[in-house]
Amino acid sequence: QRVRRPRRNAPKMRILAVDDDQNILALLQTALSALGLFEVSIADSGEEALRQIERAEKPFDCFLLDIQMPHMNGIELCREIRGLRSYHKTPIVMLTAMSERKYIDESFVAGATDYVTKPFDFFELRSRLSAAQRILQEHARASDSVEVARKLKKELDSNLMIALSDPVAMPDIERMLGYSEFDNYVMQLSRTKRFTSHVVAIRVVDAER
Repeated sequence: QRVRRPRRNAPKMRILAVDDDQNILALLQTALSALGLFEVSIADSGEEALRQIERAEKPFDCFLLDIQMPHMNGIELCREIRGLRSYHKTPIVMLTAMSERKYIDESFVAGATDYVTKPFDFFELRSRLSAAQRILQEHARASDSVEVARKLKKELDSNLMIALSDPVAMPDIERMLGYSEFDNYVMQLSRTKRFTSHVVAIRVVDAER
């Protein structure tokens, strides 16, 4: 099977992988960089990751975080990254051996975009990273659309019309997951056979109006 080469001069996704296992870091850096789609930096602790984020000339495009690390675990690091102004929407993929439901829940509540359990398959990881890249692009388009909509509303002084099929972001509500993040959360629960959840639906009468 022929491997599709990345387009010449196509921008690579800048990834920061964080794990206290040097073997995992070396494997991630070598294998992902070899694909030609990713530029991988590594950090062996949460503290070192935050230092690299602070020193970076350009923001990272994605993070791969292990959970079990000394001093600052991956969930705490995820929360710290989400608190940084430049990284509110940057994809964060938890790459961990922890498959218990509480770690999955805590990760997504802390702001994780996706969750991959070790041992992982590199083809699957590549697919998840490509999906994370699409999420990043969707967030950018959504932000542009919201800004355009605000300007139109201000100029026309009329009701803002939106399609009912469009997902609506509610970033100011605590523990609220985004559309793509919720989709990944449910998929991860299905994979680990830990799908015991409660669902509440709200019906809006005369929604079109």
